[in-house]
Parts: sequence; C-alpha cells; structure tokens
Amino acid sequence: MTERQLRARVARRLLEDAPVEARTLSWAQLDAAPAWLALERDELLALARRCGSVLAAPALRLWIAGPLRELARTALGVPWWRALRSAQDWPALPAGLPASLSDWPDVTTPEALSQRFTEAGAAVLLAGLPHGSLRHAASRRLGPVAAWVMPQATAQAVLRETLALQARVIQ
Repeated sequence: MTERQLRARVARRLLEDAPVEARTLSWAQLDAAPAWLALERDELLALARRCGSVLAAPALRLWIAGPLRELARTALGVPWWRALRSAQDWPALPAGLPASLSDWPDVTTPEALSQRFTEAGAAVLLAGLPHGSLRHAASRRLGPVAAWVMPQATAQAVLRETLALQARVIQ
C-alpha cells in the first residue's frame, strides 16, 4: 500500500468512527498517523487486546493457578497465549500500573478479561500518539480506554514488542 493509500484509508476510518474529530485533522497529521489507524475495527481491537496482554505479560507469567491461566488462554487464544508466555523480555512497565493482575478489577470470564486487555492496549496505542486532535480521533475509534498514563517511549516499546510477537505468531 502506498503512503497516499494509507493516508486515505486512515482518513476514511476516522471519518466513519470519529467524524467530528476527523474533520479537524490536517494533511500533515494524517501523514503522521500510524498504520494501525487504518485497520478494520475488529483488527484494531485485536491489536489493542494484544498490546494490553504484552503490557500485562510480566504479571501474567506469575499466574500459576490453572483456572486463571485457562481464563487468559481463552481470552487471548491459544497461539497468542503460548507466544506471550514464551517470549523472553518485555519493556519496563510504566509507573502507576497495577503491580500484578490480581490488582486489576475482578474478572471471572474470558470476555471480561479480554475487555481489560483491550482497554489497557487502547491506552498503550493512544499514549504512542502526540497530544492533540489525532489522539482524540483515535480515542473515538478505540472506544473504552484504561486510565493509565505512560511515557510515549514506553507505549511505543510495548507496541513494537506486540507487532514483533504478532509477526512470529502469524507466520
């Protein structure tokens, strides 16, 4: 896909999901928009869920109880769960995040855990964007976002790790 096609796809997606915010964007902002903003909604939410799971990976590794592991495996899918558990290193977590997943609000279903991962990942994706109208438009596309603040560099590191792991899982 050419840069022009990517920009057009990002603009189209933002106009569909965040029409008011999209109309405030400049061509320069669209040119600087990340490729993930061009994804279909289901693909975008899957990326957010995966980013959230990478953010939580250090805590997930500590889960030893069978029911908790099964909850995560079901929420994330077996291939992603295996890849996530076998990866060696993760970016340092930003300050202020729950120390472990036991500090997260209670979840008892795979759907609820999946939603927590998606909201955490949405926070990662948004933190990787500069403040301003592009971030507001992206927020509309992503839906509910966990209220975590992290440095842009941390968010970008989590996204990089997620994309690298995703490339290995898909191959």
